Amino acid sequence: MRRVAVTGVGVLTGAVTGGSAAVGAFLAAGAPGPRQVRPEALAARIDEAEARRLSRACQLTVGAARLALADAGLEPGRDLGLVVGTEFGDLRSTIEFVDGYLERGPVGLSPLLFPNTVMNTMAAATAIAVTAREVSLTLNAPTVAGELAVARAAALVRAGRAPAALAGGVDQLAPVLLEALAELGAGADARAEGAGFVVLEPLDAARARGARVLGEIAGAAWRALPARPYGVGRRTAAPRAIAAALAEAGVAPEAVGSVQLSAAGDALRDRWEQALVAAALGGGPPRAGAPAHLAGRHSGLAALAVAAAAADAAASGAPALVHALARGGTQVCLVVTGP
Repeated sequence: MRRVAVTGVGVLTGAVTGGSAAVGAFLAAGAPGPRQVRPEALAARIDEAEARRLSRACQLTVGAARLALADAGLEPGRDLGLVVGTEFGDLRSTIEFVDGYLERGPVGLSPLLFPNTVMNTMAAATAIAVTAREVSLTLNAPTVAGELAVARAAALVRAGRAPAALAGGVDQLAPVLLEALAELGAGADARAEGAGFVVLEPLDAARARGARVLGEIAGAAWRALPARPYGVGRRTAAPRAIAAALAEAGVAPEAVGSVQLSAAGDALRDRWEQALVAAALGGGPPRAGAPAHLAGRHSGLAALAVAAAAADAAASGAPALVHALARGGTQVCLVVTGP
């Protein structure tokens, strides 16, 4: 099985835009940033033709993917796989499409908007923009979509099913979404918008081309814990995703030096996550971070969490975890080691 290196990071969010250097500076500063992406940040990375053709969600995804590839020193056109996580897809286009019908009937249905109502439209647009010819996968899941995309992409690269992969996620804000989530009882996460990706390559291939290695995904796992939809479970003993990821990495629980949590202001879920991590690590790691407290919760946040874990692992010499937990019980864990 191949070892999986992280060689690039790219994020396009309200709080921070750029590659690994910009992300590192943002995380080190520790100051919360805006929740919405500035128009000028998006315009700087999307040309006029793409701006006319692509929806805003697709523009965010394309822009972040390009930043990640540039950070990794890779040109578009390489043999790349693409795994995109999203909680809500291109919701704005879907709302506009439905509003057209509600306002004007069948003649109000836009054939230009219809493709954007499909959940994998962001992956399709990005695969074309960066000429990613290998596997393309879209994952739709609450809260953990970005982390799940990185875990699935790491598994693809490790098994040799993709020579390299872009992995991450994207979401955008919509007022109707926040209202609907509140009615469902989905928690009080501090929501934001943006896109973020990491570049994953076999470690030997990255070294052979002289790439800078930011860290290594040494283990990855995803499991389900018992909980009702949009509910918080009671089980904290033997959290299987953490145990499976540590076993794949060959890391003992007591060796973990830090963890990046998915905590984002949903008090019930955040306490459940903390209890799960503490149970798995015998009381909890020495250090814990939560990127959503700085940048808000969206599927692109996984790239920030992986970058933070890699930096922690490089500085301390101890493995770091990226952990994400959704209401409903979906759990994802990544073990990240230094270069």
